[in-house]
Amino acid sequence: MADYILPHSIPQEDERLTLMSRMLDPQLFFRLEQAGVAAGWRCLEVGAGNGSVSHWLAEQVGPGGHVVCSDIDTRFLSALEAPNLEVRRIDVTGDPLGEDYDLVLTRALLHHVPQRIDVLRRLAAAVRPGGVLVVEEPDFHPVLATDSPVLRDFWEGFLAWSANEGIDYFVGRRIAPQLAASGFEAVEAHGETILFAGRSLPARYLALTMRELEGELLSSGLVGKTTWAESMRLFDNEAFWTWQNCYVTTTARRPGSRRGAPAPPT
Repeated sequence: MADYILPHSIPQEDERLTLMSRMLDPQLFFRLEQAGVAAGWRCLEVGAGNGSVSHWLAEQVGPGGHVVCSDIDTRFLSALEAPNLEVRRIDVTGDPLGEDYDLVLTRALLHHVPQRIDVLRRLAAAVRPGGVLVVEEPDFHPVLATDSPVLRDFWEGFLAWSANEGIDYFVGRRIAPQLAASGFEAVEAHGETILFAGRSLPARYLALTMRELEGELLSSGLVGKTTWAESMRLFDNEAFWTWQNCYVTTTARRPGSRRGAPAPPT
């Protein structure tokens, strides 16, 4: 797997992941409940980060179920303790994922992975017939609707830099069509964004993320120093409101039942 642009080894990564979990977990838990997560399910989460979603899943599936919580770097997963939760180091681009899961889940992973189409196929193949695949990925179109010309310039520069790095911050809209074309059924995609004020939880998460990337963004020349400084001030301004990027949660069911499993999607 190519180097992750925000590896778990960077300063304040624990805090950044905690803010992300507090911001996104409620909407994902709602979608997982809609998908029918129930006692006894076998689940796999890849790119689990700090494990907050896997911890919740372990509570839902109960003692008769099992959750594999995985990441390429498991340093923030070591504190997870539950008899039905197993932590594994998995590089989703090449390592075995297992098979016959009732649920396979990933959040905010595919946009960073150049082999994202192949990885999506691998995730799909790990779902048992009749099981569910849930993929939550960003789509940054709302950030360009900001009323601030400075912040719009910042986001345009950031997105240009991201594209040069092989990151697809519009991948959220692409998952549902790909799964539908591969034969998955009951495909649904729900996008949620947040209108937030400076110093709020989303503002703190975005500011912390962008400060981790400050050197790369400024050295690229795609974000100017003045634009950078003014945008960071807006993230810290309680009177300023703007749009966060959208997170698109796609749910899909693999056709068939436990008997007579069809071939994985191609």
